[in-house]
Amino acid sequence: MKLLSLFFTNLLAFFLVTRVRRVVALTVVGAVALTMVAPPAKAQLGIPAIIAAAAAVVTMINNVIGGLLNAVRGTIGSINGVLTQFQNLWQQVVYPLQLINQARALVSSMIAQFRGVLTGLLRLSVSSAQLPNPVALEGIIRDRSTGDFGQLTNVYVQTYRAIPQPADAHPMERDLADIDDAMALANLKTLKASDAMVDQMMAASNVIEDEGVNMAPGSAPYLAGAGIIASVKSQAMMERMIAAAIRQEAARVAHDNTVRKRNAMFGAQLRTNVQTMFKK
Repeated sequence: MKLLSLFFTNLLAFFLVTRVRRVVALTVVGAVALTMVAPPAKAQLGIPAIIAAAAAVVTMINNVIGGLLNAVRGTIGSINGVLTQFQNLWQQVVYPLQLINQARALVSSMIAQFRGVLTGLLRLSVSSAQLPNPVALEGIIRDRSTGDFGQLTNVYVQTYRAIPQPADAHPMERDLADIDDAMALANLKTLKASDAMVDQMMAASNVIEDEGVNMAPGSAPYLAGAGIIASVKSQAMMERMIAAAIRQEAARVAHDNTVRKRNAMFGAQLRTNVQTMFKK
């Protein structure tokens, strides 16, 4: 508002000063012309006559400029009054500075009260494994990184062991072990991606909070829009985790059903073997 007032004031002053300069220039030109067309006898009256003529010119200029300057002062004062009222309207009614400062103070208070607590809760260590392989697996599961999936697979195999060789297990048993490991690793990778997403969401929320302290009047809808976008992304990640949990449950149901099929197959094989034994 101050810049707008200064702009209009300077613009008006420019036009008025330009007008004053034109009047002064015309007055001086007129005085010089009168001197040039004066009779030679009067032109030789001496220095007092020149001083008197100059004084007359100065008096004429002051009379002309004085009125214009008074008009300039009055017009500028009126403009300043209107701009001041306009500025007060914005600062006291449309965007009250007192309420804006109260909102900023509230945001600062909430940041100081909750940010450290939330950060501490998210960084709280809950690791409980004690043996080397489980400790390594638990550490890599909880590191909130998506760049070490290969290392995760190696540590997982070291902890839960590799799939038995064909000579050591039935093909159905090997298939069950393979799919169970695959589903477990897939969900662990999804979990690590979710943890990384949480870190990004927390960083974004911190930025939005910081901007809330220093935001300009009228920018609140933009911050609200940024918060809504972050919330939508968070909801999308939650849906992805729910989908992973559903896949895991489906794999568990399939595993249990396969065990039943295996028991039925082994029962049928046992009956066949018993019948063969008694025939002999």
